[in-house]
Amino acid sequence: MAATIKPSYDTKRRRLAEIVPLKGPFTIFIEPTRCCNFKCFFCMHATRGNPDGVLAKSGYEMKHMDFEFYEKLLAQLAEFPEHPKRIVFSGLGEPLLNPRLPEMIARAKKMELAGRLDILTNASLLTPELTDALIAAGTTRIQVSLEGLDSAKYKEVTGVDVDFDKIYQNLGYLYKHKANCSLFVKIIDSLVEAPGEKERFYKMFGPICDQMFIEHLITLQHPMGDHGGRANNTRNLNNEEVIPRDICPVIFYLLEIDVDGNVFPCPISGLPKHFSMGNMNKNTLLEIWNSSRRKGLLRAQLMRKRSKLPVCCECHACSAVLDENENMDNDAERLLPLFFNNKRSAQCPPR
Repeated sequence: MAATIKPSYDTKRRRLAEIVPLKGPFTIFIEPTRCCNFKCFFCMHATRGNPDGVLAKSGYEMKHMDFEFYEKLLAQLAEFPEHPKRIVFSGLGEPLLNPRLPEMIARAKKMELAGRLDILTNASLLTPELTDALIAAGTTRIQVSLEGLDSAKYKEVTGVDVDFDKIYQNLGYLYKHKANCSLFVKIIDSLVEAPGEKERFYKMFGPICDQMFIEHLITLQHPMGDHGGRANNTRNLNNEEVIPRDICPVIFYLLEIDVDGNVFPCPISGLPKHFSMGNMNKNTLLEIWNSSRRKGLLRAQLMRKRSKLPVCCECHACSAVLDENENMDNDAERLLPLFFNNKRSAQCPPR
């Protein structure tokens, strides 16, 4: 087996508490589309078509990101004093549904906006032609989420008919022609519970990817609950026991921009609009990054008010990965004065 068995999370990083406040985000998530071809049980898309479902109640329109708007987004990223280290093409939808995704990646590559250009995908729409286009565009990493090891399991999980053998074949082509792009393949533990299934996963995909892992199922989209008791939130994505933390580190170094230009402080897909820090149609990314609203959220976290913050208080993603380099709890009091403007008191973002 050629692949390394390792979580997707990159632990080669500096202590976050030593380098904040940042002049700009380290990581940018861009949502190429809100549309999806799956209806996975753990995702809001599982309720697609139900007028009383979570997706319909969100008020979000199913559409692709406008390319002209995307170019505006890239131009605004270039305004930061320091460019992001990583751009991730991912969101509530399946990125490969956007026919201009290779062009989007190529444009970011040409502008030299980030060292890493990643895609998070279910890979069901991969073809040799699309693979070639994505690699030629400059994609540095493709992270694939499997929803089973055969077509029957895919039908159970995604609610649609999927040719698993075709996915496997196309991932083999990707691995063979990936050039400088790395391929990471993962699956959640609840999908490989049958005897021998974990070993089968490693045997099947070990020879055709660079890195692989079996993740633990937790609640990421909190309106979806615990997925009928299948999610165990006492353990994190890496299946480690959760150690409670007061401060979410992700919001200190990341922004996510959805197809409508809403700018969120973390990459959890399908967040309610009221949790956005602003909208690119009204303010630039740099203005939003430095805004009183965003800094108010950071201050509230440093004041250990996460349990009182709308959305944050219900989120399990804060403990999804426990990297000690991102543990800010012991530095909160020291850092708090750095996030005050004109000695204003910290306030929680409004609902």
